[in-house]
Amino acid sequence: MSIAESLGLRRKPYRILTLDGGGVRGILSVVWVERLEHYLKGPIHAHVDLIAGTSIGAVMGCAFSMGMDARELRQIWSDSAAVAFAKPVSLKDHGRRFANRVGLAAKYDAVGLETMLRSIFRDARLGDLGRPVMAMSYDIQALQVHVFSSEREDHKALPVWEVCRASAAAPLFFDPHLMVTDETGVKHPLADGGMTANNPVVLAISEALSHQPHRKAIPIEDVVVASFGTGAPPEGQTTIPKTIFGHGSAILTALMTGAVGTDHVTARTLLPAHNYWRFQTAISDRLAEMDNIDNIDELQAAAYAYLQDGADHRLHQLARRMRGLPLEAGWLERLTSRRETA
Repeated sequence: MSIAESLGLRRKPYRILTLDGGGVRGILSVVWVERLEHYLKGPIHAHVDLIAGTSIGAVMGCAFSMGMDARELRQIWSDSAAVAFAKPVSLKDHGRRFANRVGLAAKYDAVGLETMLRSIFRDARLGDLGRPVMAMSYDIQALQVHVFSSEREDHKALPVWEVCRASAAAPLFFDPHLMVTDETGVKHPLADGGMTANNPVVLAISEALSHQPHRKAIPIEDVVVASFGTGAPPEGQTTIPKTIFGHGSAILTALMTGAVGTDHVTARTLLPAHNYWRFQTAISDRLAEMDNIDNIDELQAAAYAYLQDGADHRLHQLARRMRGLPLEAGWLERLTSRRETA
């Protein structure tokens, strides 16, 4: 450790928070960010320079950017998930579920999801958010990822709830969202960004490294990423699909998992080891479902177990890195701390 590092004089890094998609499994990320906030001694939005999210990660990212802390968001998500993923109560609902099983309809009416998003974000526009935010979606007509950015002039007036609705339109679960995204006035059919960038880390790093009108490009050695997953699905399947119908969720999970793994490896290759912090845990086959609201309590238990298995110490180190401090306290910091507690 250098003298400058021991004195806590390391230059403060450019800090990126990335949040994977994963439906109700997003509660894992919320628990871990809440613990990170404990070590940061403040809400996450006050300690990051850019937030990037996909699907539920975009919802969480926008909520953090507008000033929510993780504890508040955890309560909202626990209470509101049942609105987005409402269980069938009418003949119409049961008919939709049957049509979904044979590949003819989305599993859920998007009204519930939109109601939840409107209740969180109300009339907020993307440009109103307190920290730069990127939200990933996928244009199924242009066949390419669509990146919403609060830094883009033509995106600042977009309603936050609608940006999140587009990012969270998971195929088979919700219909694509038709949305005007630019000055042409043309509506684009947008689906869940998890189809190509469920882990938005590479796109976020690229944003930091590129020159922007409002700032210079950030040197790669100054970029620190806090990347939060939503649980690694189990390897293989317990049952063998006889047809594609009725097993669409497994196919979607496979697509998302492949994208997450590729982006993780790329980010790990791009950044120095002490600048890339990935938090992810294995979950059981039963907890892998993205829309089972009955799993939320067990998912939180899995998140806490992961903390006890070494992730808590890593979050403490990450907090220090985000504050421009060495990973472990130097001699001067330890001496000051002892004097303060004496």
